[in-house]
Amino acid sequence: MQFIADGAISIRHNILLDDFFENNGFDRKVVEEQLSYSMELFADRNRVNQQLPFVTSLYLFNNNDQCINEHYYATTLAFEMEEENKYRSMQRWFKADGNRYASVTDKENLNVLFRIYDDEMEEKGIGIAQISLEAIDAVFENVNNYKAGSWMLLSGNDFLLFPEEKAERMYKLSKTEAVWSGRRNIGGEKVIGYADVCGFDIRLITTVDQSNIFSILRPTLIIFLIGLGIVLALTFIVAYGVSYRFTKPVTKMISSIQAFGKQELNARIEDSSIQEFHDIGTVFNEMADRIEYLITEVYEKQLIATQSKVKYLQSQINPHFQFNILAMLSLKAKMAGNEELYQSLNAFSKLMQGKIFREKEIKIKVKEELDIVKFYLLLQKERYQEKLSYDIYVEDDRIYEDMIPRLLIEPLVENAVSHGLEPQKEKGSIVVRLYEEFIEKENRSSMLHICVEDNGVGMGEKEIEVNTQDEPYKLEHTHTGFENAKRMLQILYGDNYEFKIWSEKGKGTKIEIIIPVERGINYVESSSGR
Repeated sequence: MQFIADGAISIRHNILLDDFFENNGFDRKVVEEQLSYSMELFADRNRVNQQLPFVTSLYLFNNNDQCINEHYYATTLAFEMEEENKYRSMQRWFKADGNRYASVTDKENLNVLFRIYDDEMEEKGIGIAQISLEAIDAVFENVNNYKAGSWMLLSGNDFLLFPEEKAERMYKLSKTEAVWSGRRNIGGEKVIGYADVCGFDIRLITTVDQSNIFSILRPTLIIFLIGLGIVLALTFIVAYGVSYRFTKPVTKMISSIQAFGKQELNARIEDSSIQEFHDIGTVFNEMADRIEYLITEVYEKQLIATQSKVKYLQSQINPHFQFNILAMLSLKAKMAGNEELYQSLNAFSKLMQGKIFREKEIKIKVKEELDIVKFYLLLQKERYQEKLSYDIYVEDDRIYEDMIPRLLIEPLVENAVSHGLEPQKEKGSIVVRLYEEFIEKENRSSMLHICVEDNGVGMGEKEIEVNTQDEPYKLEHTHTGFENAKRMLQILYGDNYEFKIWSEKGKGTKIEIIIPVERGINYVESSSGR
């Protein structure tokens, strides 16, 4: 219909057609060309499905009933004359009718009649557009495909123009308001429709059953549901993946902690790419390593202590009886006037008493430890005579009251004699020196230095390296005095001690032990019975 409206406006303003409307000696061929030109401007709108013409013919009449026409399909001259006579009759009827628009249908066409005005709104002619009913039907073909789909064209006085079937339904529709859209209940039928005046006083009404909404939306709804299902599935997969990425390390972490709690001391948390879990795992593993080390250390200490007590009990054969015999022999030697034998037996007795009878004392005074050293050196002096000499230096008398582990110095002296002086042929000497040093470092106040030095055969670099290794429980080496001393210092002082060795082949060995100064009463190991 827009094609007809645009064409009518173009005709009205075409100056070259004024000769025709004014009957001013016009050339029929020229004015028909101008008519064709005016309509060709909008020819692209006169196609249904890009091939079927919507307006098949256009007739123009001036006030003198003269006619020109334009056909959009091939015709014969006789047919054109016949059609022109028919439309002349229709024009005369419309001219007498007085309405601005009129619509008439026949078997094949819908004819739209309209008046053409000049700029002063004076009528100067009549136009008739012949519209193919086939083209109209093609336009509304899709409506017919819907359930209960209906459409119709009405004239200004609600006369049904097209189509003629379903007259009862069309009658109901014709009684609705001129312009509406949306849902309607028409005669008990629920429909969705549209009604409007589409031009030239022709009213269009089209409706479909409301159930078509679901038919139309069903493919879209199916696609939506499938898409929603895919989105939900992907969301679940992503959520599960993210959750698994976090829960798997947590599960393994809990499993490792539970295993460690069940005394599986080698249980550790695996490293994770997540920084927070990595930090937790690192801290836990360090803690587990420390706990395992402490448990192992305590266990080994208890095992060694137990083994030592067993060995001691196995080796102890009535020490009271032995000391009584030694006392009797030394008394007999003194009564016989053998002072040298008396001194040796007395020193041996005191040495054994210091080593055996005081085995419950963990720490004793320096003075008491040096007495044991002196008894030992006295006996060795009797053995080696001029080959052995020794000196003991204590820098300050207060050092005699310092508490040190029992049998800390004597084994080192014994080691110096056995492994330093005994293997060499020349004379040898042993020097024992003790002094204190005040230190303000790492919570240390005063440190006691204990030095045992000999000029014996000495040790090579490899031997020194073996004896200075941080293995306080290593017993395989010959110098068991070193090992025993380091083991005891580790147990009693932890890391707050130093054990140093200087030695050179053929020049001797110097051992220096540095421990915290401690003054007080003797430290005796508790016992449940004796």
